[in-house]
Amino acid sequence: MKTKKKLPKLSTLRNKADRLLQQRYTQGACEMCGREATVCHHIASKTSSSALRYEPLNLCVCCVGCHLKFHSMFAPEMIARLTLKRGQAWFDELQKARHIIIKVDRKYYESIIEELNGKNKL
Repeated sequence: MKTKKKLPKLSTLRNKADRLLQQRYTQGACEMCGREATVCHHIASKTSSSALRYEPLNLCVCCVGCHLKFHSMFAPEMIARLTLKRGQAWFDELQKARHIIIKVDRKYYESIIEELNGKNKL
């Protein structure tokens, strides 16, 4: 009798994709202050937009200090500074993309993992 191979849970796939995203994009200097980058911040939170969770447009490579500011009362100032740096067109495109609805399933996460592993470009 054949035993079915147990498929990983969606949360396991999501966590793997999140780790790969951090590994792929967290390098170089903090986009906000120039210090060593240690984290990749999501401008639109991961819970607010599945479509932007793995979108480079939505990422800001930053140091721990700047990342904490993004999650504090200084967040509006940090977004304003980033918008000045990247341009209003970037901000407008990000706002438009926030409302895109996508189907998040096993196939979606598997394709993201494949892309983040470098087999395809994001």
